[in-house]
Amino acid sequence: PPPPPPRTRQVITAATRRTLAPSRPSPPPPLLRNPERAEKAMGTACCRRSFSTTSAIRTTLNPRAVRAAQDPGKDSSVYAVMVALTVKEDQVGKFIEEAMLDAKGSVANEPGCRRFDIVQDAKNPHRFAFCEVYDDKKAFEYHTTTPHFLRFKENVPPLLKNQEKVSFCKNVYPATKDARWSSKGDGKAVDHTHFSKGSLHVIHAPHYVKPEKADDFIKAIVADAEDSVEQEPGCMRFDVFQNIEHPEEIYLYEVYVNADAFDYHCGTPHIATWKDAVKDMYLDEREGMPIQDYQNFTLRIGRNVWPPDNGGWSVY
Repeated sequence: PPPPPPRTRQVITAATRRTLAPSRPSPPPPLLRNPERAEKAMGTACCRRSFSTTSAIRTTLNPRAVRAAQDPGKDSSVYAVMVALTVKEDQVGKFIEEAMLDAKGSVANEPGCRRFDIVQDAKNPHRFAFCEVYDDKKAFEYHTTTPHFLRFKENVPPLLKNQEKVSFCKNVYPATKDARWSSKGDGKAVDHTHFSKGSLHVIHAPHYVKPEKADDFIKAIVADAEDSVEQEPGCMRFDVFQNIEHPEEIYLYEVYVNADAFDYHCGTPHIATWKDAVKDMYLDEREGMPIQDYQNFTLRIGRNVWPPDNGGWSVY
């Protein structure tokens, strides 16, 4: 056979090196929010990375834009179940165990269950609240046939101090099924006890307004909710629900990174505007009770029992 051709040496020039060198990644876009300033305003330095990351994400997931893009002919309502419970003081541990079994089973095994949050009141730890969100009423009806719900239904009533209060609601804000209602996540959340401390600050608050003022109240609170999730670094979500059978009952479901974030929210100009707009819209009494006393009966402000801190709380 003929001999192989002689080897030739490749000459690497400066131009060749530039051609062969890997391209440098372009620098990330500047963040719109200064995390140091946010920390200083919040009085906490525990969430530096989340503040800055959230700022960048919110430029592309603006809730106003999402709401405007909703097809007006499409069903935009989820089915929310807001529950307030008062547990016997010596049964709190047992109740949490049973409630978590129901909540975890619902989110994991029911296709139509978007979220099942458990909130424990800070001032009265024997008082709890649920925020359950389903695709529709049929999904909730299916929930009531599941083994985990039937166990809850059998085991929990003896643990309660009085009858729980249940409200069946529709979503007012976000006003679309396409919003991030689900707490199922993308499977990337780390299962670790560190995230199960319940460090979030959750507001589960019904408001009772004059029936003829319900639409005006909703308009005012939606403006406050939009500004809260867009402009506050510590506001993770601000959902507004309206009772389907009693439209004068409007629930606010707010989640903040911690109590300092809620204090920050209370000093914002948009909440001042909302308070001024709705101050004369409330009922004077309900079911024979002064309205403030009735509201306090179902109001819950405290920590997240479940999902854990990294369990899909943010609306973004």
